[in-house]
Amino acid sequence: MKKDTQEKNTKLEVMVFTDPYCSWCWATEPMILTMMEKYRDQLHFRYVFGGLIKDFDDFYDAQNDIRDAAATKPHWKMVSERTGQPIDENLWEDIAPIRHFSTWPANIAAKAAFLQSEEVGFRLLRRLRRAALTERKIISDKAVYEALARETDGLDFERFQADIESGKAGEAFLDDQEICMQWQTFGFPTMLFYKAGADVHHLTPENAVYVGGHRPMETYERVIRALCPDIEEFPVRGEEDVLGVYGPMTERELGQMHSRSKEEELEVLRALEKDGAVSRTERTRGNIWTAA
Repeated sequence: MKKDTQEKNTKLEVMVFTDPYCSWCWATEPMILTMMEKYRDQLHFRYVFGGLIKDFDDFYDAQNDIRDAAATKPHWKMVSERTGQPIDENLWEDIAPIRHFSTWPANIAAKAAFLQSEEVGFRLLRRLRRAALTERKIISDKAVYEALARETDGLDFERFQADIESGKAGEAFLDDQEICMQWQTFGFPTMLFYKAGADVHHLTPENAVYVGGHRPMETYERVIRALCPDIEEFPVRGEEDVLGVYGPMTERELGQMHSRSKEEELEVLRALEKDGAVSRTERTRGNIWTAA
């Protein structure tokens, strides 16, 4: 939807604090996509990139007791098994030998795409997540994120490269880190919901709700209804249509949209696959589905 129409219809702003490598962020994608589909342009999502790991040699996640790749691998497996999103935790075997590994280059790459447009940024962020979490790709590697950028619809690759090489995308990423500092947000995902038109620097419990961590869909719906009781809920479109709108998706994401379990959604998708309407790529503990 065009920006002027978006601004006219927006009822709630949603600031999403994230990192392309974050497993819990990937696990929250089913809820984010469902909110996008059910409420359409009444919600405006703004992504803020926090940079989960600046230097893995100096990293420690006290909440999850993670300080190295050996500890991250079982954590990713746990997230996948608990939430139903496909994740290949073996990526961390590839990351383990890398000294001073950082997620920052992937954040900057995503930010460079968002500098072009929110639509292009969303597409590349989704592609980066799938590559890291399901395809065992080190998306911090320049050759990897450039290849993913080249295949992203609507992305101006020369501008993408220029914005990274000039430092423009890096500066925008550092601006995002300042926002994280302002909100004392260091864990991802985190979402800040606030009424459209509210001054983000002077929010109150009456016009904003801060939601930290991975939460079920019911939590986000309660927040949306509390802040905007008159928001309109649109019917969810069929699988072929939503795959055309949002790009490749997992059965967990599609199932959340259609209020089905992962297993129930898989049966629907198998029938569509048999009819030639959709196709899948098998991944660890799940599949990636695309419109045929």
